[in-house]
Amino acid sequence: MAGGVTMSDIALLEARVDQLERIYGNNTSEKDALKQLDELNVKIDKMLGKHPKTHALMKRLNELATYTDPSFIMRYDPAKFIQQEYVVGSTDRIQKAAVGAKKVAELKGEVSSGNLKNVSDLDKRMGPLTLKCLQLHQNGEDVNKEINDLVGKWNDILNTLSDQFVLWDTILRQIEDDEKDNELIS
Repeated sequence: MAGGVTMSDIALLEARVDQLERIYGNNTSEKDALKQLDELNVKIDKMLGKHPKTHALMKRLNELATYTDPSFIMRYDPAKFIQQEYVVGSTDRIQKAAVGAKKVAELKGEVSSGNLKNVSDLDKRMGPLTLKCLQLHQNGEDVNKEINDLVGKWNDILNTLSDQFVLWDTILRQIEDDEKDNELIS
């Protein structure tokens, strides 16, 4: 748009003139055509005066034409802009992934086939050890049950003794009270 007039611009103008001639007719004289164009221009100006947003838009029409120009779009590819924004927005995630990749690379040397070659032998040894652990766990549960039973029996014995001592104390007090009453009467 900033360059000279091209053949496509002339063809575009001719197409517009043809369209105007179809609308207003082509059998008019120059004076009539100018008069009609002037009236049309006045009507357009009145419409623009009624709508301030449209007036502001008309002022920025050249700027808008720049943005719709194919050469502008080629210079500022929106896909590249979106890709750049995505990369900038994903910086934290990319940095975390890089740190994770670095850790994996560091740990890769520790977990190698040389360190894992004895796994089948260790697995054979782990079987009996696991069974022994399960047996010890079961034995521990049995011992816990026996201890709980013994503690329950002990508590029952202590409760019975406490009840018996209270009963004996009550009987002894009654006897003592009876003896005091007998001494007072005699």
